[in-house]
Amino acid sequence: MEIQLVSFHCCRLTRKERKYRIDTISSILKETKADFVMFSEHVLKSKEDLHTINNNIGQKHVTALFELNESYGLKGNRLYLLHNGKISDLQTHHIYFDSAGATEHNIEILIDEMEQHRQFEVEGIKFLIIQCGENNILKGNTGCAEFRWPNRIDLKRRFTKLLNKTDILLNPVHSRWGRFGNFLCRIRKFSENKRYCFSCTQMINNQLFSARKDPGHNSTHVVMHSKKRIAPIYTNEIENYLLQTYEIE
Repeated sequence: MEIQLVSFHCCRLTRKERKYRIDTISSILKETKADFVMFSEHVLKSKEDLHTINNNIGQKHVTALFELNESYGLKGNRLYLLHNGKISDLQTHHIYFDSAGATEHNIEILIDEMEQHRQFEVEGIKFLIIQCGENNILKGNTGCAEFRWPNRIDLKRRFTKLLNKTDILLNPVHSRWGRFGNFLCRIRKFSENKRYCFSCTQMINNQLFSARKDPGHNSTHVVMHSKKRIAPIYTNEIENYLLQTYEIE
């Protein structure tokens, strides 16, 4: 299976930018040979944009994950799958909390969301989604990471059960982590036991990261398998977006 990660610059979704992204994403999905494509968060403004892309690409045999920048108050940042000409609202949204806000209550809400709305399959491969800072379900520094509330055996058991039946964990992110070492520690933990973990974020300050020059320190796309970082098999780096393709066994 081939998986592509695509990141655009972080910017206001003006009418001009929306048109550019619709046209560019349509072109990417038309041309891709990957089985699954994940875009960085806030890549599109509305479901209307997604419908336009779907009409543009037709019955293309590809699955793509989008988070839309629509406003639903506390239930914003909804997730959608585009699969073989059909758009599916996953009926889930970003659960907002940082490390300080990762209370037992919020963690329980997140696990409910993951059990009910965040799992899907592509070509027999089982996916699980953790959005952005929801990875605060783990705690730890650059050395190790663990479930944030180890004394809540019930929650830890449910989360472990989710991980154990997951082949690929997806962590789309809004912006680069300030404590990047801590972030890598969590991705490494997610990728234990032969799992893959894919994370991608928007690019900041209109400066395209040189993924070719220094792939080991690329913070835009991070992919790990069995706690080790893996490199893309293909990179397309242009002025306004970064696309990388990874192959999984």
